[in-house]
Amino acid sequence: MPSPRVTDSDRPTDQEVEAAARQLHLSGEEHGWWPESVSNYDSLDPIGKDEFDAIVERILMAAAAAKREIASGSA
Repeated sequence: MPSPRVTDSDRPTDQEVEAAARQLHLSGEEHGWWPESVSNYDSLDPIGKDEFDAIVERILMAAAAAKREIASGSA
């Protein structure tokens, strides 16, 4: 199945991105994904945090686009 087309209307708020990023980072900590030097989300360096947030934003946008397609019946 092809990925749904993502639009600007699928863009999450900064607060949604941060909440999801914090949860993903916490899950990563619980599963040992991060090196010990990364103790929590707030300890990421500014560039790393921006990159991590950008990945989370793209994931949330893809989920929103999929949800929109399902709701419209085109999925």
